[in-house]
Amino acid sequence: MKNSHFLVITLIVLLVFGLSACERSAGSAMPEAESAESGEGYPIPEGTNAPMAELEYITTQTAMAESGVVDPGAAAPAGEEAAPAEEVKPTETQQPQAEPEQEEEAQPQAEVEDYPVPDTYTLQPGEFPYCIARRFDIAPAVLLSANGLSSSSMTYPGTVLKIPKDAAHYNLGSRALRSHPVSYVVRSGDTANSVACLFGDVDPRAILAKNNLQGSLPVGQTIQIP
Repeated sequence: MKNSHFLVITLIVLLVFGLSACERSAGSAMPEAESAESGEGYPIPEGTNAPMAELEYITTQTAMAESGVVDPGAAAPAGEEAAPAEEVKPTETQQPQAEPEQEEEAQPQAEVEDYPVPDTYTLQPGEFPYCIARRFDIAPAVLLSANGLSSSSMTYPGTVLKIPKDAAHYNLGSRALRSHPVSYVVRSGDTANSVACLFGDVDPRAILAKNNLQGSLPVGQTIQIP
């Protein structure tokens, strides 16, 4: 390793002497040398680096090469411009775009005919005063009082009930006893009136109209409760 350093230094010294001699010769020579054949002068090329500048640049590069270090800021020889370092632009990270929310289409609600509340009503098989109170949205106590009944009174099919007008609304919980609209399988003994009482707030006329029926319900048939 020492021999290689000594060889490099020797070459640098020889190069210094050689370049110095050339510089002195160029300084004492005529600016332009005349040609014996044509009589025209040959201009001396301009822009040549000074020998000392070249020597300094070579020495610096040699030292860095031996040490294995590359200096991006090392000065270039005079007359040459160092290439600008390429600007590294940060990579843009694309943010995932949220998918637009899809609006759920509202399901059309089946229209149920609003049947008028009668002045009087005759109880049918499977019906009782509390069922009628739910159906017509009347407070049970008001309905019973209007008909001279109490919570312990017995009623039978054929009993005529007076339906009070402008009475308070049903106030003993939800009017609906079962969730609907829904399908229902007709059982033996079922009528439109008794099935209406099972669901609470459904009118028997609405059940017949929904299923295109006139009176009785066919046993085993699946009907729709509006």
